[in-house]
Amino acid sequence: METYGKIFVVVAVLALILVGIFVYLFFLDRKISKLENEVREKENHTKQ
Repeated sequence: METYGKIFVVVAVLALILVGIFVYLFFLDRKISKLENEVREKENHTKQ
């Protein structure tokens, strides 16, 4: 019966780690997209 509770702790920790990774990747993607747009704007500005 004691191992039954431990599996929930392991699953909860793994779920928190995965959620943290996905949140980090989401914000990283937003930052990269913003930088890509800035680079495109500067390239278009210098071509004109």
